[in-house]
Formats: sequence, structure tokens, C-alpha cells
Amino acid sequence: MHRRTTWGRATAIVAIASSAILLPPAAHATGGKSGYRVLLSGLAAPTHVAFARDGDLLVADIGTGTVSRFDLRSGTSRVIASGLGFGPGVDVRRDGTVFITSTLGTPGVGLPPARLLKVSRHGHVSVQADTLAWELAHNPDGQSQAVDAVSNPYSVLALGDRTIVADSGANDLLSVSADGRIRTLTVFPVIHDGADCSVRPENDPGTTGCDPTPTDVELGPDGYLYVSGLSGEAAGQGRIYKVDRHTGAIVRTWTGLPPLTGIAVAGDGTIYAAAPDLEVLDGTDTSGVDDSVVLRIRRGVTTSLAVPLPTDVELGHDRLVVSSFAGAVFEIDREHFH
Repeated sequence: MHRRTTWGRATAIVAIASSAILLPPAAHATGGKSGYRVLLSGLAAPTHVAFARDGDLLVADIGTGTVSRFDLRSGTSRVIASGLGFGPGVDVRRDGTVFITSTLGTPGVGLPPARLLKVSRHGHVSVQADTLAWELAHNPDGQSQAVDAVSNPYSVLALGDRTIVADSGANDLLSVSADGRIRTLTVFPVIHDGADCSVRPENDPGTTGCDPTPTDVELGPDGYLYVSGLSGEAAGQGRIYKVDRHTGAIVRTWTGLPPLTGIAVAGDGTIYAAAPDLEVLDGTDTSGVDDSVVLRIRRGVTTSLAVPLPTDVELGHDRLVVSSFAGAVFEIDREHFH
């Protein structure tokens, strides 16, 4: 949990754009050797994307409070859920069931309802789990709930028998069964390294550190969960956690990264992560330069590709796509990382 909520600030500065339009790739490719091209544009503030089994792309857009489904072959789209408020997370199970995270209100302001929603193959929307109620009743990380966003479910991973929710307000992963029962899978440890986090006062009196903020969760080819994260209180505290999906144990942590908001893992174990320039997002940047990148970690070597304000990365159907607070979804050429 944390006093300062990056995603609340980001929401406030997003201008609502026109409804999304699928663009012909050849006509709207970015120029030169950028390494990416526009796949979708006209979005407001897409935060997470997910490929359906048939190749359609689902996009969660917090600027419009909707989740839409795009047929990348025909160029058509339809809204499958609306009125989501701050609805940043989306994933789809192999049977076509869609899961969405939603916070009705601004994270960090009061206690807005925070929920995991389910959309059936026939379009029926229902509440699968109440993450705010779970946090208020159990408070897994033990921090004071008087000064926090408390629950901000930011990402969801749909597995065969359950769903995993990354709650960036509660600093944890939740496992939700098919019948909606919740259990806390992982509580991420407070960050103490670095000059800022070693002395920064934490939520509880007499404690120091920076809150870990999980932002996305994906299943790797090795059967482990990979979680991207950041600290809202200090720069340079991006994290990737490798988590046992059964026990919740954190078996490895990558540190020294920029703030990360999305993650994908290829079949060969290559990790891709979205690293937006948060100073550009919240309006505090004075350089006039967007330092946003998508990172690639392959065989222990980290390379990057400059992409405007990336929010998520997703692999599917031999495509690597990136959603962006620039109001677009890009397709990435994986050979352009350096």
C-alpha cells in the first residue's frame, strides 16, 4: 500500500480521445528504423492488452472505462464491458471467458469499490471477487489502512482453474478460485535498498522503506509467475519478481530497473517489460524528452527499445504488442532491441 498512487495521477492527466480505430499498418507505420509500428490508434489511455485464442486483441482503456475486442484481421471492434471506472487489467481464458480488474473511482481517493469482474462468452458481466473487502478484512501486508489506496487491482492473469490478481494498492498477488474464493498468494516485501528507500518514512510510524507496487503478472514457460513492479516513492526501483504459482514464494528478484508497468515472457524465457517515463506521465518532466523504453532481458543481457509511454507488453500469435498512454497499441519488431 502507498500514500502516493502513480495511477491516480496518470488518470487525471489523460485526455479522452476518440473511439478506437484500427489503422492499416502500411499507411501508419512509424518512420525509419524505430522498430515499432502503429497497430491501433485513437485510444484514450490503454493500460493492459491480451490476445484471445482466435488472435483478437482485448484492450483495457482507463481513459474510457472500457474493455474492447479488436479483430486484427477484419479491422472491426466492439466494446465488451463499459462503466468500469479505473479498469486497468484484462485477460482471457482459453474458453473465451474474459476477466477484468476494476476500481470505481480514483485509486487513492476514499475507498472506491475494487473488484475482479468476469465476462462470459455470451457477454454477461458479473463480479467474480471483491478485492477491497478482502484487503479490509485481512490486510495481508500488515500496513496501516488509514493512509492508503488499500486495494487497486491493476492486472489479472487467467489460468485454467483460477485467476491471479496483481493488487498494486495492497502490494500483493491474490489467487481467486472458480467460485470466487480469494486467498493471498504473495505479499511483496517493502523496498529498503537505495538512498531514497533506506531512509524514507513508511506508512507505519517508525518504519522506513518504499512500497513495492505490482503492476502486471504473466505465466512463464517454466511454470512460474513473472511480476513487474515499481515503487511510487522512488525512481530506479523497478522490479521483476519470479514467483512460485502454487506456494507464492518469491524465488528470484531482478532489481536496478526503471519503473515497470507491464511484462511478457517468451517461450525461450526472454522477458519483455514496459518502462514508461513516469515524469512525462505526471507532468513533472522538465527535460522535454520521453525516456520511455521497452526492456528485453535475454540470457542475462538487458537491451531496450525506445517506445512512447508503454504501459504493457503482450506476446501472442507470433506478435509482440505494446499498449501506450500515447493512445495507441504498437507492434514491435523484436530484432530492433539494442
